[in-house]
Amino acid sequence: LSRTHKGDTKRINEKITKIKTAIIDGDSALATSIANELVADPDSLNEAVEIATETIRDIGDQFEKGDIFVPEMIIAAETMQSFMEVIKPHLEGGATRVTGTIVLATVKGDIHSIGKDIVATRYRASGFEVIDLGVDVKPMDIIQSAEQANAQLIGLSALMTTSMPYQKEVIDLLTELNQRDDFWVLLGGGPVTPEYAEGVGADGWAATAAGAVPLTEPMLTTDGKPTATKFMKVER
Repeated sequence: LSRTHKGDTKRINEKITKIKTAIIDGDSALATSIANELVADPDSLNEAVEIATETIRDIGDQFEKGDIFVPEMIIAAETMQSFMEVIKPHLEGGATRVTGTIVLATVKGDIHSIGKDIVATRYRASGFEVIDLGVDVKPMDIIQSAEQANAQLIGLSALMTTSMPYQKEVIDLLTELNQRDDFWVLLGGGPVTPEYAEGVGADGWAATAAGAVPLTEPMLTTDGKPTATKFMKVER
């Protein structure tokens, strides 16, 4: 390599290393700045995405172990998102390789978002396209969004017992619309038990955000839309 080329490579490697620091520190401005510099060299982008993804996964694991707290987790996720918004259009094919598409929502009558936000972060870190509808979302709006996004999965969060019936309403509406076999429906939230989830006809339940992705992986082994087999749960 020429001295100039070696110098360029060194600078690119330094920028890639700084991505990890930016995400850990929650420095969105730095992450965006680095991303803008990296897009000038398309050959470096895949490695940059791998480093960023590995970093956000590590942060998620630290959160599950109790080593960091919710604000740190959320800020890191927002920094990762800022970085990827710049990088995505410049990757091969114009986007990252998508594992699957999931629509997430906290159901009607419930305004708690932290748990859902953490689940969204774990899915994004695993290569999923995440359509986050926010909180207090009506059942029909969830279904229509999943249909429009051509999603395979619907994740429904409820942190209040009074909002849990709306999880069931989404499943019942899908059945009435003859769309139940078009989506895997996953339930979660503090008061939601695996017994309740299975009883209302959901396809899966996970105890924590860390268990959400492992729960999903077996569901996406078939081509096209999913076909339900049996209820699945992850007790962690």
